[in-house]
Amino acid sequence: MASAGFLIYSGIMPLIKTFIAIFFGYFLTKKGMFPAAASRGASQVTMNISLPALIFANIVPAFTPQNVSAIGPLFLIAFVYQIIGFTFGIIIREVFYVPRNFWQGIIILSGMSNWGNLPNAVVTSVTQQAPFDPTTDPQLGVSFVAIFIVSYHLVFWVCGAAHSLSWDYLPGVPQGEDAERRLRWNQKPVGRFIANHILRQDIPPPFTPICEVTSDDEKGKEHVTTENVEVTNQFNESKMDLEKDPDIQLTRRTSHLSALSYRSPIPQSSTSAAPALPPLPPSPAPPEEQPQDSSSRLSFFLPPVLQKVLKHVSVLFGPVTTTLLISLPIALIEPLKALFVDVSSMGGPNWKGPDGRPPLAFVIDTAEFVGDIAIPLALILLGSSFARLKVPRPISRLPILAMIAVALAKMLILPVIGVLMIQGMVSGGLIDKDAKVEKFVAMFLSGTPAAVNQMIVSSLYSPDGDVDTLSAFLLVQYVFMFFSSSALTAVALLLS
Repeated sequence: MASAGFLIYSGIMPLIKTFIAIFFGYFLTKKGMFPAAASRGASQVTMNISLPALIFANIVPAFTPQNVSAIGPLFLIAFVYQIIGFTFGIIIREVFYVPRNFWQGIIILSGMSNWGNLPNAVVTSVTQQAPFDPTTDPQLGVSFVAIFIVSYHLVFWVCGAAHSLSWDYLPGVPQGEDAERRLRWNQKPVGRFIANHILRQDIPPPFTPICEVTSDDEKGKEHVTTENVEVTNQFNESKMDLEKDPDIQLTRRTSHLSALSYRSPIPQSSTSAAPALPPLPPSPAPPEEQPQDSSSRLSFFLPPVLQKVLKHVSVLFGPVTTTLLISLPIALIEPLKALFVDVSSMGGPNWKGPDGRPPLAFVIDTAEFVGDIAIPLALILLGSSFARLKVPRPISRLPILAMIAVALAKMLILPVIGVLMIQGMVSGGLIDKDAKVEKFVAMFLSGTPAAVNQMIVSSLYSPDGDVDTLSAFLLVQYVFMFFSSSALTAVALLLS
């Protein structure tokens, strides 16, 4: 059995190079050498090219009929982690002070985790050393992480978690300083339900819905200055830039975000802390937004319900999911797999090209070559995102106790539950006791911080683009991550 010192060392070392890569992104952005436009371009490369290539290059050689049975338990584990996280978010919202315009945000923050760049970086590093097999286990580890990535996309995009973030910015939801009013337990959603329906108390809603202004003349609006117009135009341009992010393009398929993003982002309500800015005249959608795709052409023949279903189903065919759907059949059908990798040692066909290698081995080589940039580039993008985080001032305005509670729930309590659950699944026979990589991945991904792309989606729904509260929550979690992930890695190694 490995010593405690070795386990601690093995848990810390993979994270050190991870944090160095994150620091590079942070440093370059602070120095102005990695602007937002460059970050968006790199994000496109990661999402659409390098990450799918990495997944393909690892799934085809790694998955076999013997270990493909791990897909079911890993999907189950991923969904259980998310359900538990959502439950934690609801409890924390009800118990601690949370700004009114972050009531749904804290639930999504607690349930959705970073299952992309961070786990891949750690898993590929850890599985290259004992007790793992460095020749096969890194590929298998990335393949298992891909299962969690797919489950994340299903819940965040298809099941509506991303769109639910708009609930914090609906008409009638206070923003700015008005959202920071402290409420009693029976004024929050669950507490109010208990008070009204169980305790039979008549508790009115804490905030009165706000009617939209139908006419500027009726409300006697003041003359708008040229400076306000310029500020609004600049803000709209920044939102237009954000919408080029690949994750935001997924949101367009599952919500009405494309319609909202071309309207004035400032709601006409008197409770908003943002300055009163004028509504912009509606601008036509850009050419790429015109209805020219197949779903739009079929809109004349399909009923609205079926159109909506097709939009949701279309999210299933993103780059990562499509790669998984292509890779698995190739990996499991030996005649297909023999075209890409040598399977003669497993009794499969022994097809060779003029160079003595499988005929399509160059496809795997290319995928490996392109996929190698996925992890470091994603970590640099993460560091760049940190450099753009803004913490509200004074810091006393922040929900400090809720921030600490979410960090402890995601990085301490859920990992303990995850480790116990995996051990129970091993005892119950759902996971093979010798499946070291499967157990390690399942345990490690129980304790990762929230995903940064929630900040991008929330900024589009926010009336003024302000997501400072979310930024502060993310910052605390990623600072806490170094210590918790090191300990979790050591425990997972010990139990693997």
